[in-house]
Amino acid sequence: MKKSLYFIVFLILIIGIQNVYAASNPYKPSGPYGTNCTWYAWKMASEKAGVTLPGWGNAKEWYSDASNDGYSVGTTPEANSIVVWGNWTSYGHVGYVEKVEGNIMYVWDSTGPCIDEEDPKYINCIANGVSEETDKVCRANAKRIACKYTISPSDYEITGYIYLDNAPKKPTSSSSTSTPATTKKEETKAEVKKSNNANLSDIELSVGTIIFDKEVFEYALEVENEVEQITINATTEHKKATIKGIGNYELNVGSNELKLVVTAEDGTTKEYVVKVTRKEKIEEQPEIEKSSNQVEQTIVKKGNEKIIILTVGAGVIILIGLCLIFKFRKRKNRGNYN
Repeated sequence: MKKSLYFIVFLILIIGIQNVYAASNPYKPSGPYGTNCTWYAWKMASEKAGVTLPGWGNAKEWYSDASNDGYSVGTTPEANSIVVWGNWTSYGHVGYVEKVEGNIMYVWDSTGPCIDEEDPKYINCIANGVSEETDKVCRANAKRIACKYTISPSDYEITGYIYLDNAPKKPTSSSSTSTPATTKKEETKAEVKKSNNANLSDIELSVGTIIFDKEVFEYALEVENEVEQITINATTEHKKATIKGIGNYELNVGSNELKLVVTAEDGTTKEYVVKVTRKEKIEEQPEIEKSSNQVEQTIVKKGNEKIIILTVGAGVIILIGLCLIFKFRKRKNRGNYN
């Protein structure tokens, strides 16, 4: 009886230990670059999304490990997801995406969080500060918020996003030798749902307009020489499609090609091209040169008029002379007849 009781207590302890391990952060708080980004992202996913992530490898391996464990992944930023940067460091980098607004995502990660500089308490603290030391105290006690990151283009090459909505209920480990049947079903289901929609729904330009049609892949636009740069933005039909090429472009005189490459969830790509022609600069003639030319033209014109008058006058004189000679000869001839 005692042996049975000990065995039951042992089982309860083992189960309790396993549950504590499953619910605890499997990563070390600090790493070679300071606060460990995997530890911090795991912590934020648990606190803000209520999702207990498995113990995956280095940050750059999270995307593939999550996919293998049945998590929905993609390249479109969404709130309540984990962003994976493959080339941030040799280990990669991860952070928790709290929300997305346009081309900006708000991320909680180990390099931050950021200070809420619009918080009235922080503003008042800085305003009443008397030195750099007091400002440091203000910053240390300031309210923390998610940091703003530009979605595209990215200096560290975003690998993709791990979506935490509808995450698998039971965390699994991608390093395990076998994959649960439920995970395999979820993977198959996720693969079937991948979209091949690589269409844009609109293209916006900071200068000029184009008539957009998702089936038209090349557009032409002409701008004045004074337009030195242009911003191009676009949106996709499918929320999990991604776009490369959005941003600001310096315009050269002549033809400029703005390319937008759209990649669908399943990897299908389409390319939209906007050819922008910047006009040549029209050189204006200096006022002094204009006046000089006008004087020359006036002199030439007046000179031409004098030549014409002299020519006409000479012609008239010659004609009168010929008439007089003819008349004189005629009279002379009559005298001879008499």
